[in-house]
Amino acid sequence: MARKAPNIWQKFWKRITDVWGQFLGTIDGLIGNKFVEFLNKTVPTPLRFLIPFLKDDLGIEPPSITSFKGIGLPEKIEAKEVLKEIAVDQRVGTIWQIKPQFLRYQCQESNPFRCEYPHETVTDNPNNKYCKKCQFPASLPPQVKIRGRSGVYEVDEYIGIRGTGRIYRATNLTDGESFLLKEYVIPKKYFNEQETRACKRNFETSSELKLSDGRRQDSRLIVPIEAIADAREERCYVILQKNDEAIALAEYLAIHGAMSNWQVKSFLNQALQTLESLHSQKYRLRSGVVTSDLPHGNLTFYSIAIRPDFQGFTVYLNDMALWEDRFYPPDVQTPAYSINRDLEDLGYIAFYLLKGGVIDLENRTCLNPHDLNHWGDKVNLGLKKFIQNLIGFGETSYNSAEVARRALLRIPIEREALLEFIDQEEVAPVKKNWWGWLTKKVIAIAIGVILLLLLLFLLYFWLTQPPKAANLNFPCCINQISDIPEGNFTYTADKNGTWNYTLLQNNLIAKGSTLEEELQKRQPKLQLNYLPVTVDKSVDKSVDKIIDKTSNRFPIAQLQSNQADFAISSLPDSLGGSFITQDIAYDGLTVFVAFSYAQRNNSLPTALQGKITFAQLRQLYTGEIINWRQLGGPNLPVKLYMPLDNESIRIFEKRVLKDEAAIAAFRQLVQDGNNGITSLSIFDSLRQVIQDFEDRNIGSISFGSISQVFGQCSVYPLAIADDYRSFVAPLVWTNGSAITPNADLCNEKGSYTQNYNAFINQSYPLTYPISVVYTRDNRRLPIAERFVSIMRTEEAQNLLKQTGLIPLKFPIK
Repeated sequence: MARKAPNIWQKFWKRITDVWGQFLGTIDGLIGNKFVEFLNKTVPTPLRFLIPFLKDDLGIEPPSITSFKGIGLPEKIEAKEVLKEIAVDQRVGTIWQIKPQFLRYQCQESNPFRCEYPHETVTDNPNNKYCKKCQFPASLPPQVKIRGRSGVYEVDEYIGIRGTGRIYRATNLTDGESFLLKEYVIPKKYFNEQETRACKRNFETSSELKLSDGRRQDSRLIVPIEAIADAREERCYVILQKNDEAIALAEYLAIHGAMSNWQVKSFLNQALQTLESLHSQKYRLRSGVVTSDLPHGNLTFYSIAIRPDFQGFTVYLNDMALWEDRFYPPDVQTPAYSINRDLEDLGYIAFYLLKGGVIDLENRTCLNPHDLNHWGDKVNLGLKKFIQNLIGFGETSYNSAEVARRALLRIPIEREALLEFIDQEEVAPVKKNWWGWLTKKVIAIAIGVILLLLLLFLLYFWLTQPPKAANLNFPCCINQISDIPEGNFTYTADKNGTWNYTLLQNNLIAKGSTLEEELQKRQPKLQLNYLPVTVDKSVDKSVDKIIDKTSNRFPIAQLQSNQADFAISSLPDSLGGSFITQDIAYDGLTVFVAFSYAQRNNSLPTALQGKITFAQLRQLYTGEIINWRQLGGPNLPVKLYMPLDNESIRIFEKRVLKDEAAIAAFRQLVQDGNNGITSLSIFDSLRQVIQDFEDRNIGSISFGSISQVFGQCSVYPLAIADDYRSFVAPLVWTNGSAITPNADLCNEKGSYTQNYNAFINQSYPLTYPISVVYTRDNRRLPIAERFVSIMRTEEAQNLLKQTGLIPLKFPIK
């Protein structure tokens, strides 16, 4: 009996998925998996039904959110029994099983890291430090605190074993952020005191890896955020970034089984891309040593993590041998690592991913990639030859991950689809109607185009939304902050900068009172000595540009020379990794012109419609525009001013001028002095701008911090726009509407305020933070952290708001 033809809607849906599949295949061939990864990250969860091809084409189910455990072997019970009977090649055992360690301990599992008794011992009594069975160091109980350079970490929960260490969830008590903590042990049965000290020292100096040129690390290579050697215990720790959605490759195989040809190719592509970066880049260790040609050295089914998602998965490489194998006993020979060994291990792993394990249960043998009978007939021929080349017995060999990846990308492998439709049986021709041109293919393409346009619109809308401010919860009062270190401490800032004005200016908070006095009155235990420094500038006439004698980091130099315990700066992004920065408020640059009623006809705010762009500012401050007529304004010559504040100048150069040519022209005008750009304090420039306009018929312009300009009604702060973006005003009425040039700022005082939301969510393009900066040094007392805690109370944020700064959140309780 003939089978029933498929439903018309089934065929219609198949047309849509075919068109999408062709489109996605073309994009993927051009730019790889980045496009689909981008879609998955940006499309909101409720709208993912618009891209069903991600599920259908790849043949995968949406992932479940599981914790990263990495415990146990992926084999079933039967496979474990077979493993005990057969001989496993050493290479296979290295990548598949957790190696036995510390056999001098009489552990029933022959490996204390595979045994649950050390953890059960702590569960019974958190004070127990050694296993009740074999005296091996027990696991860490909850609430144990471990001090690192970036804060104090509290153990929240024991997760399990991964490789040669135990994994815990931990929280940084300084900022509440969650991390993974991995613990390694240095047992006394294997290491004497001298060897233990050497092991800890070598571990700390070589377990933190950063690119030597300062670029951002490959996010798929998981390296320790910091390494900690416990001075009192026979243990070391690394702090790792938390990724709850990732699972060990062994666990992925246990859940999903063997991978398809396309999935193995995707796995190899991502792993080789990460290895290519690792093998070819120069890295700087914590000790300062720069090294290159680094192998991973520990590619196993437990050191590789995988995060399933709708487009497939993302592959992460954990546990490099550089720090993972630092704890071999002195009498054990350290394995030989090399780039070629990494490629071979990756080849073995790819083979077993295709097979779904290492055991052939039917024949009760270990699968061997050297045996051609073990490959089967479903493996893509090109992929098979590629894996054999990686392992080292193919037709050719690869001397680097880069060469191997280029060869991999040349292998054509199509994605497998789950849904197959039966071809419709031939039927008698039907008389065509007037709408006959509207074929199913045309309908499918039209719907596909509409969906694509809708998706692009949603992406544009999603990406152009300003970032939302964090939902911050601050303590109420300054006197609630405890554990303030005893003694007198020194901190510093730029003498011409925002903080100097905020701290020392009278009458900002109360009549005859400064912020410094208010803080001292509300927290007498806080004994701080503020020593501002002047950032001097000089001119190098040979190159005609202004040079900061201390590279614009003089307050930071005070920290490096231990002359100050912390500094307050508006340039935290220009510091290196040896400093910690924490924001306590925001400020921003505002560009202002004269706001005069005496000569309203030539009013610059009215002529400029109350706004100016970065492009126009670049033309003004590089000397391209010398008369306001060139911008459609009145016939007034341009006079340029700038503040004495070195930090404000740096921000203006970086964000407004941007390119080197514009910055060089700007600095040349500064060198010209009164004939170019004049440097004045904020209050002097406010007075000079209005005098130039009313007395000398000159249209002057200047810029400075909104905290000092706010409330000075003789000038008009212009709304500004970064290139190709919308205008944002620094001032708004209390009801939220924008200020216009028609407003009388002097008579309307109290009816307008800073645009708090724009500064906090940083949609105002010249926003910058006021940050506390201190060194990463465990030996110093935590005075900087306590100062941050004080300034992040509701009471202190209110005080900062009264001085003119923008609080970290608004409104404040």
